[in-house]
Amino acid sequence: MHRTDLVIFDVDGTLVDTATDVHICLNMALERMNLPAISVEIAKKAIGPGPKDFIKYILGNRLELADEFHQIFRPLYVQRCADHAAPFDGIVELLHELRDRNIKMAVATNKARNSNAAVLKALQLDSSFDIILSRDDVEHSKPAPDMLLKACQQLKTAPENAIMLGDTDNDIAAAAGAGMESCLALWGFADNYKELAERSTYAIDHPLQILDIIESEIVNHA
Repeated sequence: MHRTDLVIFDVDGTLVDTATDVHICLNMALERMNLPAISVEIAKKAIGPGPKDFIKYILGNRLELADEFHQIFRPLYVQRCADHAAPFDGIVELLHELRDRNIKMAVATNKARNSNAAVLKALQLDSSFDIILSRDDVEHSKPAPDMLLKACQQLKTAPENAIMLGDTDNDIAAAAGAGMESCLALWGFADNYKELAERSTYAIDHPLQILDIIESEIVNHA
């Protein structure tokens, strides 16, 4: 039986509730392009899958407008990314608990590096992590395991001694590809939790519940 030495976190829908700011900035960009607004439900579905799927949710069959949209949306979001964003309930306490237990922590997100850095810095979460990785740091973003394996390599941790905490199928698939356990964050943005729970190693309703998983592994390892 292994023990958990590293917890890898997704950002949107796992660490931070970013939905309101993303939704507002998406609609600001769409308005400037004279395109129809989208609902917050569509915005939540767009968050997480990665840039290609993100733009499909937003623009539909108008993909020829993708470059123009990104040029408008990205600076808007970097400026406003923390207007309403906040860590989910229990996240700050969890980060302190993991640090007190000498468990390493990493971020692996499909967000762009600049927007991810802006969110984490604004919420004073950036200093909690031993390494922060975004899609710009690897050749293939999630669901590929590249980010997770890079975090393990740089933090000198075997993948089987790490666990990925995230709220989407990309997180679960990336963990499986990396050979590590996955923990589904049921408080996030996905709308297919029943299916995802069947594919993840664990599923939890509150961030602090991952401590019970880690404790049980320590007991079984002893």
